[in-house]
Amino acid sequence: MAKAKRGRPKNPPKFKELLNKYIPTAEIFDDKELPMFEGLVGIYLKDFDESQLTANDIDDIFSIAMNRVLEIRLLKGSKGNPDDLIDTSASIEKLRKQTEKLKENLAARRRDRIDPKKYGGFSIVDLAVSYDLDKKRENMDRALKMKEEEEEVLRSELLIGNRDDADASIVESNR
Repeated sequence: MAKAKRGRPKNPPKFKELLNKYIPTAEIFDDKELPMFEGLVGIYLKDFDESQLTANDIDDIFSIAMNRVLEIRLLKGSKGNPDDLIDTSASIEKLRKQTEKLKENLAARRRDRIDPKKYGGFSIVDLAVSYDLDKKRENMDRALKMKEEEEEVLRSELLIGNRDDADASIVESNR
């Protein structure tokens, strides 16, 4: 008999399939809101590696997308009616606060899953050295260009001086 394995399955189900199978989105949203919800879920899922997502992550992503759709529904419903807008502003504010908490939870869990050893060799010193090397290379290129321009000017016929004048003579100096 095979031992029951602990932990997450190696090939977890696709979350869009779970969405379609277990969450009655067609009953929650109307025909115009459903593609918006599914699109938002797709956008949010692209920010994560699906093999590392947990059930809590998926629940938070679904809730964030749902809150966004509900917020748009409230805004559409109160359009053109200032009294309704005042009433719905409290609900919208609650949705936004809840969404912020959900995003913070997702970010915290993502930070917890990051392996600190993976990025341990990279520091501010590495950035500074890279910047210094770029600046040095830039300055060397500029110096070489200026040296070439100087040599070109020195070869120019304009700098022959007065050596070809009739009254010019060679003077030797003892240095």
